[in-house]
Amino acid sequence: MNQMKKVAAALIGIVAVSGAAYGASIAEAIANDNRAESNTERDGDRKPDQVLEFIGLEPGAVVLDWGAGGGYWAELFAGVAGSGGKVYAHQNAGERFESQKGALTEQFAPFGNIELLPLARGAAIPLDDNSVDAVMVSYLYHHMHYSEASGESFPDGSSALFTEYHRVLKPGGLLIIIEHQAAEGSSRAQSAAWHRVPAAAARADAASVGFEFAGEAPEIFNNPDDDQMNMWGEAGLRGKTTSIVHKYRKP
Repeated sequence: MNQMKKVAAALIGIVAVSGAAYGASIAEAIANDNRAESNTERDGDRKPDQVLEFIGLEPGAVVLDWGAGGGYWAELFAGVAGSGGKVYAHQNAGERFESQKGALTEQFAPFGNIELLPLARGAAIPLDDNSVDAVMVSYLYHHMHYSEASGESFPDGSSALFTEYHRVLKPGGLLIIIEHQAAEGSSRAQSAAWHRVPAAAARADAASVGFEFAGEAPEIFNNPDDDQMNMWGEAGLRGKTTSIVHKYRKP
């Protein structure tokens, strides 16, 4: 009996350590000294602890950070995914990327698991079907959800891109959308002028290519002083907007 109690206690200890390790991996990813100072300075506005907890990545995950830019999320994903994981930091190919390529390569090198992924606009994503655990689209979707030609429908080019996200994701993989929220009932044209997106449009567009809604976290970015009917940059709300945080799953 005493031996059984010892085994049970050991198992409980293993579970506790495992749970603590996952929580610590988020904290350690945020505290990682390899992160660029320009990124850590944004933590107050970006709330990475809450966002990463909501996403729920596990060690070993493969992540596509779409429009990674200076690598804010790519660096954090790299820490959570660990040495057994991989982060593809997508960039728009072209002159601007070429001018930044050397600096980004040097910046990401210490992480050991971030790969730059420059692509021409409209090009297919050069990743295998069912090979990615999560795709992040952070504050870029307001450029995707509207065009004058498509009106209140999801633009064809954006639909094709979302279809690519769906293709590369594993069954059960997640599409994460973080975006400045537009007031309920606003049109795509209105919201695009504000550089915002109505939550209903995000749900409709993701569903149109086969994603299932898997959750939201409206409490993470909620500013009661944001009426959601403004161009946030001009309104002095940079980094302070009410924003949607949506999670969609590939069946």
